[in-house]
Amino acid sequence: MKSRNSVAVLGPRGTFTEEAAKKMFPGRGLEHYDTVEDVFEAVDGGAEYGVVAVENSLEGAVNTTMDCLLEYDLKIRAECVMDIHLCMIVLPDAGKEEIKTILSHSHSFGQCRKFLKKNYPKAALKRYDSNTAAIKELADLKPAGVAAIGPEAAAELYGLKISRKGVEDAPSQTRFAAISKKEGSGKKSSIIFALKDRPGALYHALKDFADNGINLTRIESRPAKKKLGEYSFFIDFEGSLDEVKVKNALLSLKEKTTFLKELGSY
Repeated sequence: MKSRNSVAVLGPRGTFTEEAAKKMFPGRGLEHYDTVEDVFEAVDGGAEYGVVAVENSLEGAVNTTMDCLLEYDLKIRAECVMDIHLCMIVLPDAGKEEIKTILSHSHSFGQCRKFLKKNYPKAALKRYDSNTAAIKELADLKPAGVAAIGPEAAAELYGLKISRKGVEDAPSQTRFAAISKKEGSGKKSSIIFALKDRPGALYHALKDFADNGINLTRIESRPAKKKLGEYSFFIDFEGSLDEVKVKNALLSLKEKTTFLKELGSY
């Protein structure tokens, strides 16, 4: 039985998400789940907190997280930014045989695209829900000619060998968020909204923040999944949802939207 006092994270053991959860919730027990959506399901079902990756500096938003923030009635309670270092990982007794298949998460592949093109142009890339799930499968099945990309700690955890460190194409950071059913407080806030279809709609929406002296720190769009050309916008900004200037901006914004969801302050 899953503990309601534990923190739900993407598993298996050894993921970057697990590391972020330990930084945000030191000493708390962790429950590992197979997918990001499973983490949202766990929190929606009673787990006090969950931790999910939101965006990476090289690959952008984690789309599954964006979709789940829209779908589930959960709040962002905290955030954590971590440097991401990826390693090429092989079996302990691996020699110089040709690597024909590489296992990892799609974001990890994206973060080392140039490295893979230069060094393994013919290798097949097999995608997993987490890079640690890929590493665990490599350790469990021990297939010949197969390698994985992921964190150094996971390689050590599953008894594998690191053939090369730092295979990411450029310095990389990932932002993680703690999610909960409970409201939080803080000096940063996030919202999601969809706009009425009219000329200059996004310009006028963003102008509400500028008119109230609110600094936007991030804006992302995702297909609304209703019809082509309709989008939901994810906005992070400096300021609490309890501040008068923020309330004024959101009141004006609401008149221009078909949907507005507050993800909380943290």
